[in-house]
Amino acid sequence: MIKGKVKDAIWILEGALAIVIAILFFAKLPTLTVFFSILLLANFMLIGAGSRVDKMFLIYPYGTFLVIFWGGFLGLFYYWKLYYNAIPKTLFLGMHPGTAILWVVFLVLGGFLTTILSYTVLFEKNVISQKEWDTFISDVEDFNKKHEQEEKPEEEIK
Repeated sequence: MIKGKVKDAIWILEGALAIVIAILFFAKLPTLTVFFSILLLANFMLIGAGSRVDKMFLIYPYGTFLVIFWGGFLGLFYYWKLYYNAIPKTLFLGMHPGTAILWVVFLVLGGFLTTILSYTVLFEKNVISQKEWDTFISDVEDFNKKHEQEEKPEEEIK
């Protein structure tokens, strides 16, 4: 799905996003800088997946990554502004609500669900075929046999 001109267009978009991020950073607009940075990072998923991407990939993990991280940063910025220079009366999991968002949204939802779970959901059908996997395994076994043969003469000398 993503190859040729589409992939080139994504690389051009990445360059444009990098310029926009730099402008927003120097204009001292941190919230917008973060949101454009998330888009920049998410697009690297598309580039990395390449021609193996199907429509499901745009929903999960790509779309999920965007929603979780944009929503997480919205909540983070909201609570940081709400409790700026103040101690919140109620804590979430014993933490400041902004810090709890860092742990719950980014680590658990963002890290676990969009990274680890995406491999289990998409790996088998999108990343490598059974034939390619069997070829890889046989190459590794051949490499191990050659490596063992190279080590034996050294052991006999000792």
